[in-house]
Amino acid sequence: MSMNGGIVEGWTAQFALMLLVATVVAAVARRLRLPYEVALVLTGLAIAAPHAFSLPSLDPELLLFAFLPPLLFDASFRIDVRELRTVARPVVLLAVPGVLVTAVLVGVAVAWLLGLPLATGLLFGSIVAATDPVAVVALMRQLHLPPRMSVVSEAESLINDGMAITLYIVFLELSLGHTIGLGGALGLLASEVVGGLAIGAALGFAFSRATALIDDPLIEMTLSTALAFGSYLLADSLHMSGALACVAAGLVHGSYGRSIGMSDRTSERLDLLWEYLGFAANAIIFLLVGFTADLGAFVRNLWPVVVAVLAVLVARVVVVELVGALMARSPVSIPPRERLVLVWAGLRGALTLALALGLPLAAPHRALLIDMAFGVVLVTLLGLGLTLPVLVRRLDLPPEPSARAPMI
Repeated sequence: MSMNGGIVEGWTAQFALMLLVATVVAAVARRLRLPYEVALVLTGLAIAAPHAFSLPSLDPELLLFAFLPPLLFDASFRIDVRELRTVARPVVLLAVPGVLVTAVLVGVAVAWLLGLPLATGLLFGSIVAATDPVAVVALMRQLHLPPRMSVVSEAESLINDGMAITLYIVFLELSLGHTIGLGGALGLLASEVVGGLAIGAALGFAFSRATALIDDPLIEMTLSTALAFGSYLLADSLHMSGALACVAAGLVHGSYGRSIGMSDRTSERLDLLWEYLGFAANAIIFLLVGFTADLGAFVRNLWPVVVAVLAVLVARVVVVELVGALMARSPVSIPPRERLVLVWAGLRGALTLALALGLPLAAPHRALLIDMAFGVVLVTLLGLGLTLPVLVRRLDLPPEPSARAPMI
């Protein structure tokens, strides 16, 4: 067998084993009524702790190009567009200015309390500014919250990563000593966000029209899969937001595509396809988070991790309360109990780790920023993720009328 064949065989065996472990853990977590993504992280930590096995690590490029498109497309394809229209204002406030405010608050706090350069602090702020679509969508879909709350949390996590990645690029340049003016930063933001959304919407429209001409579920499922990965890769190759392109493509294909000729049989099969692909990608990512986490970093950098976690939590409270105040007189105002749930839903996950691990070797304080990012991810995933179901039960929020089904 050739060397390349051995590498492929090794990766295939690891992938199959991770799927098997994820299936068993998810089944046990369901019986114990634990969020399965939290159970997967704990399992990954438990397997990695003895250092008895050679485990795969969380590769940023693999995460972004292989696992992120199905996760984003799954959530956007099945989201309730009618509910999304009603909560568009709070979603945009949380996902765009909210990310900027979070990055600045966290960056200033970290720089001041840890004695880091302001540019380095702002870079870390951009790494942890966005709630993670992988973590938030997976958890929200298990809680059976009122539809409006689920849509706000899910849509925020789907949209805000484009803003966070743009800030990451800008602050990385500043931390490396390069200059980028306000005009350059705004141009970069426009290119990433507007360009990504435009590409995704255009491809979603084109693929929806193509789907309307076909009445073969297998072909339509293949087209949908090509749309998810193709929209992400095309936008990324043009230096635009692949994540936002994938979200826009999923929204258009899941709403417009259904309405112009997708049969009930095809619609049902596509929902099941994306639900499965989303689950499989989620499972692999959360296991990889557990495998990759360095618990020794908590001991080595306990104070910086504590500062980072507290800064992220405080910034989340500030942003949610500001949005709540701005929406107070709106028909879609956010009551205090719902704002508390939004604060608790500020999970950070694989996207934060991908940005941290993707820092160039020349980035100042790179190792410290990675350790702090892992700390924020683990504390929010395990702390907030485990306690959010308890909080929802204590608040006695009105549940959905029925168990959550695929949204059309």
